[in-house]
Amino acid sequence: MNVIFVLCDTLTRDKLGPYQRPDGPYSHIRTPRLDEFASHAVRFDNHWLNSTPCMPARRDLFSGRIEFPWRSWGPRESFDPDWTLTLRETDVETALFTDHANLLDVGAGNYHHFFDTWQFVRGHFNDHLLLDADVHPGRPGLARDLYAAAQTRVSDPDSSYVARNLGNVEAWIDGRSARGSSRPFFLFVDEFDPHWPLDPPEPYRSMYVDDPRLLDQELSPFYSGGEASGYSTDEIAWLNAQYAGKVTMVDHYLGRLFESIGRNGLWDETMVVVTTDHGEYLGEYGQVSKGHGPSYPLFARLPLLVHYPGSPLAGASTDALTCAVDLHATVLEALGQPVDAACHGGSIASILRGEGGRGREDVLYGWWGKGFYWTDGRHLLCKAPEHPGPLYQYGTNLGEKYVGLQPAYFDRYDGATTGSFLPHTDRPVYRVPSDGTAYSTVGADRDMLFDLEADPDCEDNLYETRPHLRDEKIRRLTAEMRRLQVPSEHFTRLGL
Repeated sequence: MNVIFVLCDTLTRDKLGPYQRPDGPYSHIRTPRLDEFASHAVRFDNHWLNSTPCMPARRDLFSGRIEFPWRSWGPRESFDPDWTLTLRETDVETALFTDHANLLDVGAGNYHHFFDTWQFVRGHFNDHLLLDADVHPGRPGLARDLYAAAQTRVSDPDSSYVARNLGNVEAWIDGRSARGSSRPFFLFVDEFDPHWPLDPPEPYRSMYVDDPRLLDQELSPFYSGGEASGYSTDEIAWLNAQYAGKVTMVDHYLGRLFESIGRNGLWDETMVVVTTDHGEYLGEYGQVSKGHGPSYPLFARLPLLVHYPGSPLAGASTDALTCAVDLHATVLEALGQPVDAACHGGSIASILRGEGGRGREDVLYGWWGKGFYWTDGRHLLCKAPEHPGPLYQYGTNLGEKYVGLQPAYFDRYDGATTGSFLPHTDRPVYRVPSDGTAYSTVGADRDMLFDLEADPDCEDNLYETRPHLRDEKIRRLTAEMRRLQVPSEHFTRLGL
């Protein structure tokens, strides 16, 4: 079997046609090609992230291990059981296609290393592409200036980053058929859109703008995580319209990729996965972008659509409880390869084959340095920190992207110790004291408990009003943390 794994960054589940409520707030957003894909795929309705945001989510996928209890944003580690490293010793051909500059950014740039080949579309945000653009002393706003210069090359949808990136995948598939290759393959397609900047070309720019007045205001396509109160009503309306436009644009080019799979006769021998790393707030719950507040299901429950050849569930849905690290094992099983015993995930291929199974019993997710979230698919618990520390980062290759690269930060290593602190490797690593400022989100979480069936929008916090239910779920959270051998300081921080 072949595998094509498509990860579209910041693809909010509830805003996609296969997941929209008919009378819900996002039912106007059109995704016809994903709707068509879902008609012969398995739709997972209870799929969750583990670590967030972007690079922690990718390390979960690549390694099959949950990152956030041990480390923040950063690169692969040398002891990670990387799926492409596993495949290097096999007949499976691997290729990476991306326009996501963070994959090659400071402190993360090694996720591409073990692919046989990789192709990077230049110019999307945070790519330091050499262009005719001024670089200001001290480099304030450099990433935005370079992006603006690169955007002058985007004149229509077919010259957009998503069109070029997914077009490269099409060309690879067509070229493989032209060569008559019969080797199995694994394609990892990391598409940065619909991530901001939110500036799709026409017709997508105006497709969802209800108030024509907004088209003339030159509102910014950039925004940052924080409270929605920092944005005007017009800005929130603009961001939502532009995000919706980008989603529909991404959907169009996914459709062209699906067409290439069909014209090359690959549907019967290829597992095709479409998912994301996390969702996005655009005013919901008073938050914008990744927010500075709780990680509600709008952000943490992910779309997962899987075409699996011969599946009796094709075109149907499952409420089996799954999470990101399960996809690591699923890809390897589909390619006939073993899974490292220290991985945290289990393959969901038996569900795809219609052999039954309810998935897992517990999912743990969160941000490094914040609270811990637990769900069984019916209830969602957040246990917020009761104490600011102690808090440590563990690893040999700590990326440090969001805490800055000033020499003063690295003075923390003066207080570091080394030892075999990780349950999944005997290799010595650093244990570095930290204050939890990696995402500027200290104190963002709060104690919460929701009944997702009775209260899907998480409006009724049961944490104080249902003490017996709360205590039961805290026991489940604690047991899962112990099973994963989460560092002891998190139990202290959370008051467990």
